[in-house]
Amino acid sequence: MGSTEPFRRHDPRRSCRLRRMDAEIKVLAHSPGRYPILVVELAPGELRTVYFETGYDADRTKPVTEDWLRDNAIGRHSFVEVDPPREMPASALRDFVRRELLED
Repeated sequence: MGSTEPFRRHDPRRSCRLRRMDAEIKVLAHSPGRYPILVVELAPGELRTVYFETGYDADRTKPVTEDWLRDNAIGRHSFVEVDPPREMPASALRDFVRRELLED
């Protein structure tokens, strides 16, 4: 008769998550230290911080402004500007941190 697989409703949160993890992002700056915080641009003008504690999950970010980046992150907390910004898929953030920021 029909399929025995249960009917699955469309979950817009899941769709957003998949799009964001596959999205190209730019790494603009990072904090020094063992657990770097990254400042990324997810879309033009959409600045976010991404954290070690969340596994650098692009869906678990906090919005920031350019003023915050310049005055607080780089100016007050010694974040390192990435110049030129590094472009990569959001899903590659953890590997980027491990490979390029945590070299021993």
